[in-house]
Amino acid sequence: MSNDVTAQPPAVIDPPHDATEPLSALSLRGVTKTFPGVVALDSVDLDVRPGEVHALVGENGAGKSTLMGVACGSLVPDSGIASVCGHVLAGGAQEATAAGLAIVRQQPALLPDLTLAENMVLGDHPGVPISEATEWTSAALNAWDEHSGIDPRARANTLPAETRFVAEIAKALALKPAVLVLDEPTEHLRKANVERLFEVIREMTREGTAVVYISHRIHEVLAVADRVTVLRDGRSQGTFERSDLQPSDVVALIAGRPLEFIFPDKARTFGEVGFAVKAFSAAGFEPLDLEIRRGEIIGLAGIEGNGQRDFVRALAGLETSRGDVEVGGRRVRVTSPRRALSAGIAFIPEDRPHEGVIPDYTIRTNITLRSTRQYTKAGLRMASVQERLAQDASKRFAIKAPDLDTRVGALSGGNQQKVVLSDVLNSQPRVVLADEPTQGVDVGTRAEIYRHLRETAEAGTAVVILSSDALELSGLCDRVLVFSRGVVVGELTGEDLTEPQIARAIVTSTAERKVQESSGRSRVLDVLAGHWAPLALIALASVVLGAYTASVNDRYLSAVSMTSLLSLTATLALVAMAQQVVMLVGGIDLSVGPLMALMVVLESFYLVDNATVANQASGWLLFLVVPLLVGTVNWALVDLVGLSAIIATLAMYMALQAVALILRPVPDGFFSDPILEAIGLSWSGVPLMFVVAACLAVGLEVFLLRSRPGARLRAVGSERALARTLGLRDLRYRWGAYAGCSLLAGLAGIPLMAQVGSGNPTAGNSYMLTSIAAVAVGGASLFGGRGSFIGAFLGALLLLQVNSVTAFIGLDVAWNWFILGAVLVLAVALYSKSREMVMRR
Repeated sequence: MSNDVTAQPPAVIDPPHDATEPLSALSLRGVTKTFPGVVALDSVDLDVRPGEVHALVGENGAGKSTLMGVACGSLVPDSGIASVCGHVLAGGAQEATAAGLAIVRQQPALLPDLTLAENMVLGDHPGVPISEATEWTSAALNAWDEHSGIDPRARANTLPAETRFVAEIAKALALKPAVLVLDEPTEHLRKANVERLFEVIREMTREGTAVVYISHRIHEVLAVADRVTVLRDGRSQGTFERSDLQPSDVVALIAGRPLEFIFPDKARTFGEVGFAVKAFSAAGFEPLDLEIRRGEIIGLAGIEGNGQRDFVRALAGLETSRGDVEVGGRRVRVTSPRRALSAGIAFIPEDRPHEGVIPDYTIRTNITLRSTRQYTKAGLRMASVQERLAQDASKRFAIKAPDLDTRVGALSGGNQQKVVLSDVLNSQPRVVLADEPTQGVDVGTRAEIYRHLRETAEAGTAVVILSSDALELSGLCDRVLVFSRGVVVGELTGEDLTEPQIARAIVTSTAERKVQESSGRSRVLDVLAGHWAPLALIALASVVLGAYTASVNDRYLSAVSMTSLLSLTATLALVAMAQQVVMLVGGIDLSVGPLMALMVVLESFYLVDNATVANQASGWLLFLVVPLLVGTVNWALVDLVGLSAIIATLAMYMALQAVALILRPVPDGFFSDPILEAIGLSWSGVPLMFVVAACLAVGLEVFLLRSRPGARLRAVGSERALARTLGLRDLRYRWGAYAGCSLLAGLAGIPLMAQVGSGNPTAGNSYMLTSIAAVAVGGASLFGGRGSFIGAFLGALLLLQVNSVTAFIGLDVAWNWFILGAVLVLAVALYSKSREMVMRR
């Protein structure tokens, strides 16, 4: 990129207002949007013509993504008009999609707990049934690249960033949009996919599609755009013809000043060796020796997958490694991120939102995460010291935010990267590992980051930069190592360290690269991390436990024993499935036990001997009315009032228990014998209620996995804010979850009536904790988005089986709790660890 600034700015093109002009594909007029303390957009106009590539550029926080949020309907402007193909938008992502707009966001909008196929069809493709999502997704991915090898059945949170972005692009292309918005489309893509994207853009514009291209990579903008609009501080700086622009013009317009020195001067001399590795290796690369001197910045280059990223992550303690690592001449261990950080090795990750910051925490907290030793004494936090560190870092890195209490997730990408960088440098590291340190940041912020990294190196810290940008490596680094097939095949320094030489070295070194067998794949891990693994493991555990108990005591398999076990299972399974419904949306309901007891107490006034038909009908109707009322109140307390689910449902627990005790201070009101006989009906020792519970579990499982409402329910629990962005009505589904939970818990009161026989006000209290345990054993996530009704059913069966087995094999009753706790810990640990290992792989 040229650093010269032209003497005269290019001519500004006014947006067309002539009625004879062809209809705009996308038009925004006088758009203003404010957030607390920030004017994000100030009377911005934008006109995008059919068949053109219209670039939108500006610094982070200039308003680009906000403007496109208005265009795609996810943000409602304070004033101004947005229209797509002549259709004026009233607000709503689905309306913009229907009008012909598709957007590929800077961060892939994929719900982590859903499969790739479910993500592809959930928001923008409502006409595709969930049952056909896998086949449809395969076709969409093949249209992008028939050799992509992407598995549509894989969960989104197990996929690398590039794969997630390719899926986003494929989903948008499948809409055949009239307007395609690409927000930083190449930040996660490697060379082959970038070339494919540019080819697709050319094809689409030839067919009349308008493309809005947002990027910080100026050379890409000038290579692909027909016109360029520049935003700065929420205001338009004008629209320009590409032919009138030089790189230096764009840089000056973006920054509001000429940036004469994008890269700081390189060091002339270096100190002693500050960091070294000897025979260092991990799964993705061969043993490597490397020394870095104080004041030196080392760059790592190569085609993705050749070992350079594995090398950096292994040094950061994120991958298992072998060999020696020395910091300041002292041998250190990097067996975990904590050990690496303790040794003075700090890591700036590529995946900033997931590994670099905690989005829901404040700037103050994020900016001091790695430097706790500086503001803690004897284990106590010194708030004033932390505040001073945070204030100093915020000023030093010019982080743009209303105050330090701002959530990091609300910041622009560039400001988030500044938070990560300042947090890392606050920790006073001896080694900095930076993986794509300027990914998604504007040219001005990029220059600031380069300056900070050079100053850090000059202060004596060893700096390692991994970047896919050859210009960045050549301009910033003192030495560049080229990786191929897991080994360093080239080293560039001095006059050889140029962008063309880096590109040439990469191409040459990989020209004869053999296709390697994928390493690290584990079929066992894939199965354990899958949806059906908990179900299979629970079923196996039940069979093994039953077989062992029967071998010790043959009375275990008697008809009386089995009928009793299955009857109790029906009750617990129903309330466990109730708990599963609300846990799918990330909630929990502590009131299920008292609700069951209240239903038993209420029915002791209606379903009794000599009750009229009207009274009995009223009693059965209460199983619908009371739970719906309880579920709605729980939902209102959580989602409308804003209480935590635990506090809200604990309050409901107390209220329901109080009502039950007022109505029946002691057990009383015996149920009608014909009703109890009907509830306890069984065939060949199998209770009717057990069959009902089993059928309900299967039906709800089909609903959860094979229907669009089931996928939306999981989506809301997986990542609520993103689900809302995709146009899902999260409040509706969360109400359905709380109401459904109470309805199923109320239904569980029916078999409970047969167990207790009368209106016992405390009959259901023990089911609160065991219902949560059954759901956890069944493989559900306590944070929402994942779960199984069959798993909850089988979890209830296993827990009650453990409870009964101890008596048959002669163990003390205390062993019930030991064994139940062990089963719970083992199951949750196994599922969690397998999912973690799959995601890391």
